[in-house]
Amino acid sequence: MNAGLCVGVAAGRERLELVLLGARPRLCRVSFPSNAIGWAALRGFLAGHRQPVRIAVAGVAALGFALAVGNASERRVLIIARALAKTAHQLAVHAKNNL
Repeated sequence: MNAGLCVGVAAGRERLELVLLGARPRLCRVSFPSNAIGWAALRGFLAGHRQPVRIAVAGVAALGFALAVGNASERRVLIIARALAKTAHQLAVHAKNNL
């Protein structure tokens, strides 16, 4: 899988805070509600990029998010311990360097 799009997701109780590296513009920040509607919106958002996606997620809603988004042939999702990366930007960098 080439570098593609690297996404860091801080999955909180109320919001999904995302940072995207490799998008246009180079650094992009977006936010979605942390529920089924937000997860569906995020899947649609990521599908619009048409390139490999690496996602590192951490937080209280990380497991639900990872299951909702899921792995695919051009998408990798990794749940990270909050101690390793506390912000969405740190998670995006982790995805870029480790997935």
